[in-house]
Amino acid sequence: MQLPGRLRLTTLGDVLGAIHRAGASGVLELTDERGRIHRVFWSGGMITQVDTELYRERLGDLLARQGSLGARALARLARRLLEVPGQRAGEILVEEGFVSSDLVNAGLRRQLHQKLEALFQLKDGQLAFRVPRPHEQHRTPLSPGEFLHGRPRARPRPRYSAAQERAKNGQASNGSARVPMGSRSRAYATLGLLPGADRATIQQAFRRLALHLHPDRFPNAEPSERARLLSRFAELSAAYHALAG
Repeated sequence: MQLPGRLRLTTLGDVLGAIHRAGASGVLELTDERGRIHRVFWSGGMITQVDTELYRERLGDLLARQGSLGARALARLARRLLEVPGQRAGEILVEEGFVSSDLVNAGLRRQLHQKLEALFQLKDGQLAFRVPRPHEQHRTPLSPGEFLHGRPRARPRPRYSAAQERAKNGQASNGSARVPMGSRSRAYATLGLLPGADRATIQQAFRRLALHLHPDRFPNAEPSERARLLSRFAELSAAYHALAG
């Protein structure tokens, strides 16, 4: 995997796509023009955590803004954080009975997504990919569609053969309808691929993601987490069969 040294030479979408396709684990470091270092943590080509100063909304404030916490809960959370600075806000909220663990996980996932969105506002910076280092992983990694679909890309559009053009437009080689173009676009995004990827690439992407997310890898998962894994695996399977038949 080769990455350009400067963000202005490419796009962040291209960088994230390259790391995802390589199935890499490690830390992408982006040093902006003000010298601030932003880090995107990866495990098996999936984003697990983002550290950046560009996004500072706390979990309690995020949940309150969404209507999940009231003023009393926020005040209690602030007091507990002062009493035990090392305890996590999510743990306190669940312990106090203000929210469920599922709601905390959803809030943390929203934080992760917003931190990544903030990085897409950067126009330039120095890029470097480091070997894995110990860190706290986010419980639910972002799916490829969340950090790749719809992003601006700098890479040239691929050239397609006649057969690939038919496939890209949702038709089989005999001219019969196969899958609507909108569905195919979503399927490519789910697998983290560009439209027109060949069958071998589709199979490779599916196997890599399935190996990482298969529910059988998490025998001790809570029912809600296992349901999420089953739903995600079903989504991957549907995308694969839509593209590979």
